[in-house]
Amino acid sequence: MPLNKRYSIHQQAKSATVKQPKELTCYSRHMDNTITLDDSTLKYYYFQDKLLSSTQGVNLGAGFKQFKENPVEDFGIVTHLLASIESYERANKMKVDASIITWRGLMRQLMCLPYDNRDKIVYNIVPFDGQLFIQVDVPTARAQRAEQEAQSNEHHKKLQYSGYKFETLATLDKPWVEASREDVEKRHTLIVNNIEQYSSVVSVQFGKTKLVLGAEVDCVWDYKPSSREITGDGDDVLSHYVELKTSGIIDEPRKFNTFEKKLLKSWSQCFLVGIPKLIYGFRDDDLVLRSIEEYQVDKVPVLLKNNSFVKAQNAKPKNKCMHCLKFFIGLIDWVSETLEGADETTTFKLIFDPKAEEKGIIQLIENTPEVSAELLKDAEDGGLISKSFKDWRKELKDSTAASTSS
Repeated sequence: MPLNKRYSIHQQAKSATVKQPKELTCYSRHMDNTITLDDSTLKYYYFQDKLLSSTQGVNLGAGFKQFKENPVEDFGIVTHLLASIESYERANKMKVDASIITWRGLMRQLMCLPYDNRDKIVYNIVPFDGQLFIQVDVPTARAQRAEQEAQSNEHHKKLQYSGYKFETLATLDKPWVEASREDVEKRHTLIVNNIEQYSSVVSVQFGKTKLVLGAEVDCVWDYKPSSREITGDGDDVLSHYVELKTSGIIDEPRKFNTFEKKLLKSWSQCFLVGIPKLIYGFRDDDLVLRSIEEYQVDKVPVLLKNNSFVKAQNAKPKNKCMHCLKFFIGLIDWVSETLEGADETTTFKLIFDPKAEEKGIIQLIENTPEVSAELLKDAEDGGLISKSFKDWRKELKDSTAASTSS
């Protein structure tokens, strides 16, 4: 009988055990959508505070009409992530130690489900070589995007653009000490795009489950240490990364509630891969940047729990971050244990539908043979895992077997 399991969004793990995340490798996506296995597109944080005190402020809507949007559909296909993992494994002559390989963004969406459960989630899971590879269901994602675009107006698009503009104004292509005055001051004239991207590939463990996550990184705070500089005293690559966000100015309780939801998402996004610093740019209704605030990610749970608005309402404080963490650990352990040793000629779906009759339920179901046949194809032919990665894993398995028998 086909697999059909259920998990409630109200369940939690008993403990919240997390092992320190570690960067395995990285890669860069360029303007032509090609990738290189390096950090050539990594940005460095530097914002001129004097701009905030100028009379005209910083217009985060400037250049909107020249915005260069990615012409390629970007639904989080794992091909580039697997290419970087293959390179890492070839260099180390061993398979990454993980039960699940996927994107940080997908896991962030799952982690926040206890408080953010209005949107439908559909992920495909492909078992391969003893690991689970998780990717968004492209037909579902395509339909959701089309619906969002149909409902979107120019103001919504400008709000989204303002985030990319803030990243452009707050970062440099090189460390500040190496940048010229022109590099710093010409940033407001640069054409903004959402194509160039730097991604980190991170190993982390939640509960019993080891994951390898691909994660876009906005910039570094100061510098990225080389492998020679990383020692056992706590200095590591991830501790230098920064997440950049924008939000409307908080000047009434309703807006604080909106920001609190954003901050919870931002916390989970950073926490999943060990990014310690979060920087928010606050814009007014005219998209003019008015202030910038820095948040230490490990302080966000206390900030959310002890916010003044909750106290003013005499409401019982909630540790929402811990709630999300325990829920996520329970869920991800359940998925991993349920599909352990799964038949690799079969694929699965993880589904959360807020409109389903049975509320608050996550389904783990077996895909139809027709859907599985499509997902098991090489990525070049519409499947999930690339032929190159499959060939590499076969090569690795054969070489490991040969060395064991000799």
